[in-house]
Amino acid sequence: MNPVRLILYLRDGETNRDLVNSLIYRGFSCNVVTSEEQLTDTRSADLMLIDTEGRLDDEPLEEITKRIKQNRHVPIVTLSEKAALRDIENDGSIDDFILKPYDLDELTARIKRLIQKNLPSAATGDQLTAGDVVIDLPKCEVWVKGKVVDLTFTEYELLKLLVSKKGQVLTREVLLNKIWGYDYFGGDRTVDVHITRLRNKIEDSAHSIIETVRNIGYRIK
Repeated sequence: MNPVRLILYLRDGETNRDLVNSLIYRGFSCNVVTSEEQLTDTRSADLMLIDTEGRLDDEPLEEITKRIKQNRHVPIVTLSEKAALRDIENDGSIDDFILKPYDLDELTARIKRLIQKNLPSAATGDQLTAGDVVIDLPKCEVWVKGKVVDLTFTEYELLKLLVSKKGQVLTREVLLNKIWGYDYFGGDRTVDVHITRLRNKIEDSAHSIIETVRNIGYRIK
């Protein structure tokens, strides 16, 4: 099993050396950054731990956490002074916090619990995957490259059907009947419109998973 990967956003890495060493000893993989400029890539992180003592980069914490969440929905835990509770309460981007002086056992438990809560349900097998796309069936969520994608109910059901039949060509008629029902009077153009909308949300110019089979239908590569 790979270690849980943490990014520690600390004002002073030397001051927190004991914290870093303790987390490594407990099996975490730690990458320490001391400025927002170093937060160029959070895709490899399972969680971010931020020490809120003082003002990081002379900028309100809320602005920093919002910007982090815009790039990827990575869980954020803060180490905070009691005086900072009001700011944390108003910051919807913070997932959890622990007050100083903190207990390392409690911090470890909070980190593990939050990661387990936010990751797709791979451990139970209740997911479908196709490339960078993960469908978490119990939560009815779709993740692309580690970020949750907002789909309509119809888009979700359409993607779920295609991925569940990965590699198989599904005709427009089959998709229309399965998703919209046999009593739907709209034409199969409806399928094409929804496939286009779905592609816009889960694909980009470098990654395509839905393949058009000319004059027949669609399939997941």
